[in-house]
Amino acid sequence: MVREIAAVATFTVGHDAYFGRTCGDGFVVVSEDGELTVLDAGLRLVRRLDLGGRVTDLSVVGGRWAWVVGERLWIGDPTEGGSSAPLAGESACRWLPSGRELWTAFNTGDEVLVELRTADGRVQRAVTVPDAFRDSMVRVRNHPHERATVLWLVAGPDGQQSWLVRDDGAALTAEHLPADDCLPAQFAPTGDWFLTAGDDRLTRLSWPDLIELGALKWADVDPRGAADGSDEAGGCLMALPGGFVSWSSANGRLFTVDPGTMALVDEIALPHGDFVYAVPSPGGNVLSVHDRRTLVLSALRDWSPDPNR
Repeated sequence: MVREIAAVATFTVGHDAYFGRTCGDGFVVVSEDGELTVLDAGLRLVRRLDLGGRVTDLSVVGGRWAWVVGERLWIGDPTEGGSSAPLAGESACRWLPSGRELWTAFNTGDEVLVELRTADGRVQRAVTVPDAFRDSMVRVRNHPHERATVLWLVAGPDGQQSWLVRDDGAALTAEHLPADDCLPAQFAPTGDWFLTAGDDRLTRLSWPDLIELGALKWADVDPRGAADGSDEAGGCLMALPGGFVSWSSANGRLFTVDPGTMALVDEIALPHGDFVYAVPSPGGNVLSVHDRRTLVLSALRDWSPDPNR
C-alpha cells in the first residue's frame, strides 16, 4: 500500500525551479538563469525577481539575503542590489542559523576554499580542502551544530565527497567523511551519527568513531527496479519527524526509512507525480517540486509514519 500525502496548497511557477530554499516562513525557488519566485508560508506569491544571471547559490535567514551571481558574492536586499565581493569559480553560500555569520566556499581548480565571513562579507577564518576531481560543484549543507557545516563536492559521474568543516572560534578545520559517491552526509540532530546515501545503499555511521551501525540496500527498498534497472536511488534524502527519513528514487517515488533499524517502513505519494526534490521549512511544512514547475505544500509530519515517536 502506498500512503497518500494531502496537499495544503499548490503553485505553478513561470520558470524552472532549479533549486529552492527557505525564505523566512516561506520559500524561494530559483531558475538556472536567475529568475526568482518568492512565496509565503501558504505558497502565495510574494514577489518575483531577476538577478540577471546564473545563480550559483542563495541563502536567506530572517531578512538577510546572500547569493552568488557572476562570480561575485552579494549580500543585502536583491531588489536594491546589495554589496558584493569576488567569489570565483564554482561557489556556494549559507547563513549560519543566527544570521550573523556566513559560510562561503569556492573552487580554485584543484582546491576548495571554505570561509567563515561576517554578516557584511568580511572573511574571518578559512580552510582549504583538496578537490580530487578538479572544478567540482560545491555546496555547504546543514549540520546540527551551528558552528559546523558539511561541504559537498559534486563532480557528476566522477564522484562526490563530503567534508565536515568546523569552527572553534580560532580556526576552521576540515575532515573528510566516509561518504564518497553519495549524497551529502546527513547528521542526526544529536550529531553523534550520520547517514550516507549512495547508488546501492543507505548507511548509518557513528560519529566520531565511524563505526557502521547498519545499512539498507536499495535492492531491499525496490527489488523490481533494482533487478531490471527501471528505477534507482534518487537525489533527495530528508529528515522526518519521529526520527525517520524519506529517500527518493530517480523516477520520483518516495520511501520512508527508520534509521534506528535501517529498515524500510512504507512508500508515500503526493498528489502530483514527477517528484524532483523537497525543501522542509522550520514552520513544519515542506515544499516539494514536481516536473520542475509545479510546487506542492504539505505538512512534514504527514510524511512521517509515526511523527510523535
